[in-house]
Amino acid sequence: MLKRFFGILLALGLLFACALAEENTQVKHYLLLGEDGYAEEVTDDARTDTIVLVSLDSKYNRVVMTSILRDSRINNPRGNETKVNLLYKNHGFDGIISCLERDLELEIEGAVLINFENVKPVIDALGGVDITIDENEYIAIKKILLGSDPNMPEGPGLVHMTGRIALAYMRARQTGEGGDFSRTERQRKVVGQLFDKCRELSLLELVGVYNQVSSGMKMNLSAMDILGVLSQGYGLMQSGADFVEFSIPQSGTYSYGTVGTSSSALLVNWKTNRTRLHELLDNPES
Repeated sequence: MLKRFFGILLALGLLFACALAEENTQVKHYLLLGEDGYAEEVTDDARTDTIVLVSLDSKYNRVVMTSILRDSRINNPRGNETKVNLLYKNHGFDGIISCLERDLELEIEGAVLINFENVKPVIDALGGVDITIDENEYIAIKKILLGSDPNMPEGPGLVHMTGRIALAYMRARQTGEGGDFSRTERQRKVVGQLFDKCRELSLLELVGVYNQVSSGMKMNLSAMDILGVLSQGYGLMQSGADFVEFSIPQSGTYSYGTVGTSSSALLVNWKTNRTRLHELLDNPES
C-alpha cells in the first residue's frame, strides 16, 4: 500500500513538473552500472561489468546510450592505471563519475547501480523481447541456463525472450567475433526494445515499472533527481524520441595490452573517443 501511495505521489509530481517545465535544451547524462552476477542484492564489493552512459537529449529529441567496455584501461582518481570496471568497487560512485567526467569532458548528473537479476521481472512485465539470434548465441543461452527453461528457444532465428532468457542472452560473453563488444551490443538491443515498449505506457504504468526495479538499485540521486529523470524520460518517450547507440572504444581507437603485469586490458585512446562522442552529441544528424 505504501509503495502504491508513493507511486501516486510520484506520478502527480511528474505531471506537475511536465506541465510547468520549459523546454529543456540541455543533455543530461547519467551512469547505469550493472553488476553482472547472480547475487540477490546489489553489493559494493563487485565489479561493474556493464557501464552505460545514458544521455537524455531533449534538444534533439533522443536518448543516446553509450556502452563503455569493462576492460577499458583508465586512470583512477589517484592517477594510477586500472580497468574501468574496478572504479566503482574501489572508489565508489564519486570515483567512477569523476574519472569519466575527466576523460569524456562532460558532466554526469548521477549514477545508478543495478543488480541485473532484478531486470528479469521488468522484461516479463513489459511482455518480453523479440530478437534474432545466431547459432553461437543459441548455444550460449542454452549453456548458461543449463537447458532447463520451459521457454528455451528451439534454435537460432527470431525468438521471443522472457526475462530469464533475455538476461542469459545479455550475459553471454564467449560468442560473437567481438567478445565484449558483441555482449554490449546485445545489451543495447534489449534495452532499445524495452525503451520502445515503455513508449506505450501511461505515466502511472511507468512509475510502476520504476517501483518494480528500484528495490534492486543503489544510487546517488535524490528524490528530486529521480523526479527529474523520470519527467524528462517520460517526455522523450511521449514525443517519439530516437534511440541512438554508441560505444567506447570506437573501432581503430584502441589496442590490446595489460594493466600491471598480467591483467589484459583495452588501451583506449580517450581523446579520440571523447571527440567522436561530442561530435555525436553536438550533431542531430549523427
